[in-house]
Amino acid sequence: MEQPSGDIQAFSLLGTIAFIDSLEKTINDLGIHTRRPDFYPFDTVAGEMLSKAFALSHASMLLVQNGYPDEAFGLCRSLYECSIYLRYITQQQEKRDERASKFLEFGVTSKAFWFDLLDKKSPLTQAKREEIERYKAENRIPDDPQRITQPWSEVRKLIEKVSKEQHPTDADSSTEAFRLREKAISYTDTSSYVHCTQPGLNAYTFEWREPITIRKSRSVRTNTALKVCMVIQVHLRAVTRYCLFGMDVVSLDELKRKEHAASDILAGEEPMPSNLPPSSPE
Repeated sequence: MEQPSGDIQAFSLLGTIAFIDSLEKTINDLGIHTRRPDFYPFDTVAGEMLSKAFALSHASMLLVQNGYPDEAFGLCRSLYECSIYLRYITQQQEKRDERASKFLEFGVTSKAFWFDLLDKKSPLTQAKREEIERYKAENRIPDDPQRITQPWSEVRKLIEKVSKEQHPTDADSSTEAFRLREKAISYTDTSSYVHCTQPGLNAYTFEWREPITIRKSRSVRTNTALKVCMVIQVHLRAVTRYCLFGMDVVSLDELKRKEHAASDILAGEEPMPSNLPPSSPE
């Protein structure tokens, strides 16, 4: 029997599950504490992004294990976007806090859409309208209902732009061509599975005269599970790297990538600090 290639072995299901669990334990053992958000807004972004990235990874593995690799691959686009947003925020240290604040503020400013919808859906009493206006003023919610349709970064084609540019934690061997190949799988390819366009439905296609019965995908033909494992190993690692870099947890030298798919930034021979006590702004 032909042996699986090195790439397939590296991105195996069990290997990916072990990778997620090991990386999660390492993060938890660091004992990182968030600092005051008004002084260190990126700490808040890093904490929520790390938790979300691991949740997406665990959910994807559960879907693959239960016979839904296509649906897991759709989730992988969210993991890639977590990675790209963090890459952009931490790309320039002098702009990190400004960009992190803008990311957090979008969670509030985007509420303008819902207040506008509420106003159009049903007549409001004067007391209710005053309550809403007071809430909007206290939380600095603008009167622009279209804000939710605009990019939080205020940068058009952010993913395309950031995927082309260098990041301080990239290995010296990292190239734009390599990053564009990553984007092709992790964003362009996964998008078909998110939006349910035909490429993302191919594994559900029925043959001529085949009875139409509800069934799982035939993704074994397209090796989707392998792509899920690859995206998770590459971009969960990237999310971790950007977060640790942005919070100044480890030095840049320790975070420099070597081989994108083969090296784990937290598995070097130099031990990382086991506990980082909370600190207050100077």
